[in-house]
Amino acid sequence: PFLRLLEAQLQDQRREHEKEVEALKKQVSAMEEELAEQQQAFLQALQLSPEAQIDFGHQQEIARLTRENLDLKELLEKLEKHEKKLRKQLKIYIKKGEDFE
Repeated sequence: PFLRLLEAQLQDQRREHEKEVEALKKQVSAMEEELAEQQQAFLQALQLSPEAQIDFGHQQEIARLTRENLDLKELLEKLEKHEKKLRKQLKIYIKKGEDFE
C-alpha cells in the first residue's frame, strides 16, 4: 500500500512536470510573438515625429505593463491553487503515514 502511494505520488509529479513544460513552451512561443510585434512597432515608431515617438513609447510601455500585470496575476492564482493542492496532499500523506505506523 505504501509503495503504491509513492508510485501514485511520483506519477502525479510527472504529470505536473509535463504540464509545466508545456506551459513554458507556450510562454516561450508567446514571448517570441510579442518580440516580433515589438520589433514591428519599433520600425513604425522610427518613422514618426519625435513627439509622436514619445507618445507611442508611452503607449507601448503601458500596454507592456498591463500584460505583465495580467501575467503575474495569473501566475499568482496558479501558484495559490498549486499550494492549496499540495497542502491537501500533505495532509493525506501525513494521515496515511500515521495509519501505516
